[in-house]
Amino acid sequence: MLVNAGRNPALVPGKKFVWLIKERFDEEFTKVFGFEPDALTANEAEYLVGFKSIDAIRNRLAAAEQEIDCRLRSKGITRASEATAS
Repeated sequence: MLVNAGRNPALVPGKKFVWLIKERFDEEFTKVFGFEPDALTANEAEYLVGFKSIDAIRNRLAAAEQEIDCRLRSKGITRASEATAS
């Protein structure tokens, strides 16, 4: 799941949004995420269309990971991958 609490109640994305993602990011999208844009939900597709490059998506993904990590650590929670690595 890429989007939380989206506004669009539809599950299937509009063809326009899927087309824009395919056009803008080409095969790089599938390489980064491991699935085709057709597999996105409507909210995910609408969110990702707002990015101008695949690098911008990567940067946002990295920032989100850091934000989640900081929130969990502030509550005294470590991620499962960190707990098993130590």
